[in-house]
Amino acid sequence: MPRGGDPACRTGGRPRAGGWSATDRGSLVIGRLPDADRHTHSPNTEHKKLAANTSLPAEPLTDEIPLSLWGRNDLRVLPWERDPVDLGFHSYTYLVGSDSDMYVAKCVPADQGPKFTSGLKVALVVEDHGIPAGAPLPTVEGEVTAYHGEWCWALLRHLDGGRVDENDPVHLRRAGETLGAIHTALVGTPPPPDILRFDQLDVMMVAPAPFLEDKPWIQQAMREAHETVSGRLTMGLIHSDASMNTFRVKPDSMGLFDWGEVMYGPFLFDVATALSYLDESVDVGPLLRGYMTKSPVPRSELPLLGTLLKFRAAAEAWIYARREWVGNDIGNHGDLSNANLLDRARKNLASAEQDGERFLSQFA
Repeated sequence: MPRGGDPACRTGGRPRAGGWSATDRGSLVIGRLPDADRHTHSPNTEHKKLAANTSLPAEPLTDEIPLSLWGRNDLRVLPWERDPVDLGFHSYTYLVGSDSDMYVAKCVPADQGPKFTSGLKVALVVEDHGIPAGAPLPTVEGEVTAYHGEWCWALLRHLDGGRVDENDPVHLRRAGETLGAIHTALVGTPPPPDILRFDQLDVMMVAPAPFLEDKPWIQQAMREAHETVSGRLTMGLIHSDASMNTFRVKPDSMGLFDWGEVMYGPFLFDVATALSYLDESVDVGPLLRGYMTKSPVPRSELPLLGTLLKFRAAAEAWIYARREWVGNDIGNHGDLSNANLLDRARKNLASAEQDGERFLSQFA
């Protein structure tokens, strides 16, 4: 299993796929086809719900952040040292604050605004249940987000606290409990518009694409995994890119931020995603046991973890293949080219079922 020690991995686990958020890396979001692609595809509304894999508009300058739309001209941009892998593929973020408050100003391309807005509405539901989620503050017009120029902006609560230590079983258990509690809180919440749905992924699984012509194994694996789990898993609104780097831990609470890529899908997919980022040496038992104590998912679904890992790896391969084909290297660092990440996704795909079995053995 190609894991560990990789500067592109948040916690030493697998590299993140191009297009999800807080950092916008790795999520199961794909993107509206660039103009060069469209002649080979019929119009499909699902493309509009997926994060674009083309170039972003020019990064806004700090004096272009429209804080006045929140009535917060008292806020100023603060220094924010971050690792390169914490920067987004498809968004820009800025730490802003006053003498008493701290927030994150985040922008995504305007055409991704509806999906971004819907995801942040889910974060509000999570916070209504007492779980910190870095939810948005309303604009002066009472909206979740605001459009300004080429961007859709949000002003998010800054989630303070430390990062999860994946080698600390207490941290892992608390992360599992938090994720389980979030899923329980979201049971029955109607899916908002403009988000991706696990039961409507034909654009990835069957639609022809020039970048897949010599890679039939990608869609084949996605279809196999999707057919295996279809109708067998508890569904609901999910974060879709939870990793130990998107949790923040404090002595009396733990939260999960970065809700811009919410999806309607199997709750267990969030668990598979979190596991996929962990180094192979990590004992995932505490995380799984913590999750099962708080989640709405029955234990009988756990044997499908390997299949969900297979689907995720294949989806990542789809994303990297497409990024390579359109020549998009935004967010790539060092030797982590799209070609190398595509190769790693294929190796992760080959080991997915075995990884699932290993995770189950640690849960027992």
